[in-house]
Amino acid sequence: MNARATLPIEKTARLVSRALGCSPEDLAAGLRPARADELNAVLDLRRQVIGDSLSWDDEAYLRWRYQFGAPPGPAGEALATCWVCTLGERLLGMVGVEPVRLRAGEQVCDAHVTMDIMVRPELDGIGLGVWINQAICARLGCVLAVGSNPNSRGVIARTFEPLPDRRSYVHPLNFGHFMAKRLSQGWLAALASRLASTAMLLFRLMTLWLASATIHVSRTQELGAEVVDLLAKAQRSRRVELERSVERLSQRLLHNPRSPAQLWLARHGGELVGLMAVRRTRVDADRHALQIMDVVLDRHHEELALRALLARVAARGFRDGAEYLSVTLYDAELEARFSRLFFRHQPHPYETMAWSCPEGEFKDAVRARSAWSLMDIHTDRDQG
Repeated sequence: MNARATLPIEKTARLVSRALGCSPEDLAAGLRPARADELNAVLDLRRQVIGDSLSWDDEAYLRWRYQFGAPPGPAGEALATCWVCTLGERLLGMVGVEPVRLRAGEQVCDAHVTMDIMVRPELDGIGLGVWINQAICARLGCVLAVGSNPNSRGVIARTFEPLPDRRSYVHPLNFGHFMAKRLSQGWLAALASRLASTAMLLFRLMTLWLASATIHVSRTQELGAEVVDLLAKAQRSRRVELERSVERLSQRLLHNPRSPAQLWLARHGGELVGLMAVRRTRVDADRHALQIMDVVLDRHHEELALRALLARVAARGFRDGAEYLSVTLYDAELEARFSRLFFRHQPHPYETMAWSCPEGEFKDAVRARSAWSLMDIHTDRDQG
């Protein structure tokens, strides 16, 4: 992501408030956590911005993610806070802010991840999105922007300090569509698809199933206390860790009304050594893929646990007709493990990473590391 020259927040505020016909003080006063009675206004804003692509129950999604006065979820609190930008009674924009704890070696920082930033369509181009992000960073300190989209990429580039992009990898499962696009004769495409699928089945048998025969994998609908130990064993001092909790994992993965995840657990001799969360994603109206949202691996059994989990997930995806299995990472060592298992790098323009962080020991510790435990569970791409 190429950084553009960033205006100081004071100048951005003056430009935006002038366009809105208010003072910078009025603008600042209108940025605050949303009230329960503002849910309908937020829903209306999102309908305007998302348009025809809004195909889910957005009210259920917002109540899950931000609560909006609903009873507490399984984790006892919202995943994030919905901040709104208002002028009088008019809702101008919104942004979601999720608290996270980052660890870089011995250094720990309470930070926030932004998501769901939107402004009224008629206000595009006045800099409101940039100002909202700048104001959130000024108020909250260390703020991450994980991933982007065509609307937010430019706003992020003008607000945050860029970090290296994350990287996406794809493992093919079914080759029907791939061959049909490249071979004009139907019988030839079908034959080529069958041969390619058979070859991949043999590859997975040799590299995943046989290599991980000592690992038992099962699907689960809940996460128990044993996951606490696994989370501790998965920590790596060489990378920046986004600390996880069983409660947050359960709420995010199992109770998301837009795209609940499949959860798979790997055990070695009864000991939990791996967890993989996968969700179904649409490729188009007729095709779907599987996306690995999160992987937690005991560092002492990392290779075997990963192969065993992938064996079960890939087999399930193949039987269900998924076109491919994808994963997005920020960890060269783990990426190399996936690459050896026929995951191929697929460049993606919106796997961006950026942040705003005060100078100090924590920022220095992060700069000394080239890997993060970031995966798609930490983005706002929750569409199934």
